[in-house]
Amino acid sequence: MTRRLDKDRQRAKRLMPDFPLCRVCLWCLIFHLHPLSNFLDKVSTVLNQLLCKRFAITTMANTNVFTLAIVLSTIFGAVSPQTALAQSSESDPAPAAVPSESQAKVDEKTDNEKGIAAKNWKPLEGSWVVCQFGGDGEVEIKGNSAKIGYGDPLSGIRWEGDVLRENYEIALEARRTEGYDFFCGLTFPVGESKVSLIMGGWGGGILGISNIDDNDASQNATTQFRNFDNDKWYKVRARVTDNAIECWIDGKKLIDQPREGHVFDIRAEMEQCEPLGVAAFQCDSEIRNMRVRQLTAEDLASQNQDESDDAVSETDTATKEAATKDDAKQKEKESK
Repeated sequence: MTRRLDKDRQRAKRLMPDFPLCRVCLWCLIFHLHPLSNFLDKVSTVLNQLLCKRFAITTMANTNVFTLAIVLSTIFGAVSPQTALAQSSESDPAPAAVPSESQAKVDEKTDNEKGIAAKNWKPLEGSWVVCQFGGDGEVEIKGNSAKIGYGDPLSGIRWEGDVLRENYEIALEARRTEGYDFFCGLTFPVGESKVSLIMGGWGGGILGISNIDDNDASQNATTQFRNFDNDKWYKVRARVTDNAIECWIDGKKLIDQPREGHVFDIRAEMEQCEPLGVAAFQCDSEIRNMRVRQLTAEDLASQNQDESDDAVSETDTATKEAATKDDAKQKEKESK
């Protein structure tokens, strides 16, 4: 008998928490105050028996009104007990997490970069043609995107619309899908001249600009050794101003080449891409989101301020280094 009662208590405990208790209490109050409470009590007795039979629970004394309240609260609530609990959870959502100060600064910086990046950009689409290098691979152009197939040695595309030549930026995303050499040879105007930004040249590891003072990307001041993974998209941006040629990859400035006192041109094999185009050397590559924008006076003023700050920083560094050397010499003299 004791075991049976324990089992009944366990079943009742599992059953009762599933019902919205506030609604049950309300129905109980109504039944006790209603003039037909005796009639309702008889009805609840029957429902109590059915409920106990359905869940294999022995009849519980003095629970008739409570049983009826449970049934009606579920019926008139128009939802199941589980749904009622779920709705209750949804109506009282957990408070949103407050970002840390460092995260807020990162988010602010990201928003600013997005705002600057979206300013005045125009997609380069509608005037692309396939280059004719000889030995070209299959090339597919769609809007401001392109798939450039393996060439022997080169394949590429050329822009035949209007071009900007001074104080502008050009940007795109590029990836190499197969092969080992340069997958983005971006040729663009620099005034009346032109240059090519080479990514992954000379067997895959060279980044630089061709040509500066007749020296290509493998042997001038912009030459860098960098690994480029296949099937990875790289964000590329080049800026031409009166003072310099600057290039960024994935948001990091990697090239800052002064214009004054230098002669710029491209290698002869890249002439099919002038004045603006993209080529790939013995590899399959993809280019997307090609776009261009004219720099505003605000952009140029901001750049001049950055250059001024850099110059001040370099001067301060040189001054500190000189002071350190003087201190070392003085200490050496004193020790003697």
